[in-house]
Parts: sequence; C-alpha cells; structure tokens
Amino acid sequence: MQRPFDIITATRDIPLFIFGDHASRHIPEEYNDLGLTGEDLTRHIAWDIGTDVIVSDMATHFGCGAQIARISRLVIDLNRDTRMPCLIPTESDGTYIPGNHAVALKDREDRIARFHVPYHEALSERLAGLNDPLVVSVHSFTPKPDLGEERAIDIGLLVKHDEPSAEAFKQQLNDQFPEWRVRINEPYSAHILNHTIDSAVAAKGFRHLAIEVNQRLIDTDAKAAVMATKLSNCLRPLLQTSPVLEGA
Repeated sequence: MQRPFDIITATRDIPLFIFGDHASRHIPEEYNDLGLTGEDLTRHIAWDIGTDVIVSDMATHFGCGAQIARISRLVIDLNRDTRMPCLIPTESDGTYIPGNHAVALKDREDRIARFHVPYHEALSERLAGLNDPLVVSVHSFTPKPDLGEERAIDIGLLVKHDEPSAEAFKQQLNDQFPEWRVRINEPYSAHILNHTIDSAVAAKGFRHLAIEVNQRLIDTDAKAAVMATKLSNCLRPLLQTSPVLEGA
C-alpha cells in the first residue's frame, strides 16, 4: 500500500514547517474509485488542486521540512476529527459517493488506522522536533462550487488561534500583490473546520498560518510553482531574521 503521506526532510536549520492535508486525489485500488467515474475523480471534491506543488516547492525554497498527504479526502478526510460524521464523506458538493454509503464500523476503523492515525502521528513527531516554528498549512478552494456562489477572493487566511501571524502575512500579501483579494476566514472559517491546526499545531502553542488559494490561480503545475514563489516571498518577513535565512 502506498504510504498515506510523503515527508520532505529539512536541509537547513530553519524554524518553518509546511504541510498539505488534501494534496492528493489518490484512491487505493481496493476501494474501486468509491464508485465514482470521470471528472469526479479529478475535480476539487477529491483533493486540493495545486497544493502538492505549492508545499513541495515552498519547502525546497526555504530548505524546511514538510509533509504532504497522499490519500484522497474522499477516502478519509485527514483534516477532520475521527469522531465527525464527515470524516468519510457520503456526499461532496452535490456528488453522491457510493463507496462511502453504509460503511461498516470495521471499514471505518480500518481507514482511520491505515491513513488518519499514521498521518497525524508523523506530523506530531516532526513538529515535536522543532523549536518555536512557524507552521504553515496549505489548502485550495474551487472558484465556484456546484452548489454555491462564485467566490470573489483570491487568498483566504483561516484564523482562530494566531491572529498576529495572519495579519502580518495579510499585510505582506497586500503590499506585494495589491491586485489580490485577500480575506480572513473566507471561503471557510477556522472556527468551524480546523482539525489539524487545532490538534497538532495550536495545541502546542506554535505560530501558524492556514492558507487557502483560489484554484484558478494554481490549476496547472506551472501556475502552482509561480504561486509557491509568491507565497514564499510574502512568508519570508515573518520568519526570525538569522544568518541561516540569509540567501534562502
């Protein structure tokens, strides 16, 4: 079985860690695509388009550690508490997910043990080895849900525990890219669904950012790579100034 996450090992001593909970649309063969076909396996309900490139490129840019999910959120949502009914979604943006209906308790527990627990244990282990890091979570959102209105924003920052970091990063985004529409707690609110940050990051008192990027800006690898550079440039001033960071 493919491991449910990839680890990028830091190449520099830098107080930064980046991760992507929804960076993959991979569904293991034994789940038979959960009964889905066509674009339902590739569109936003299956993964956060572009985030795999953003996380890996930003980690390369800074030489920091990173963790990238390698399991579709349709199999199990790594950014949900295991007690939540939507941990294994039966519907997403109007799409019925046949393979997730009437999931037996044993199957639910198996998915948690195979995917959710190892992902969160690995993340906690890596964060535990860092000294006062800035932790960055990267997600993306569809510009227009099938069951919703057009989203008139480019970058969203989900804020619940660490307002100073979010405000500082928002200021950098506004200064460097004034054409972008940047909003706090849009298109989602950190006060509603924020499991990984809540449990693995905020619980440790670490500074953090939860970044949401409009998928129209990153719907190709090339566009995602450009976005990774732009976000890195905005992130740099938030890091502690030290000789280690010079020229990163």
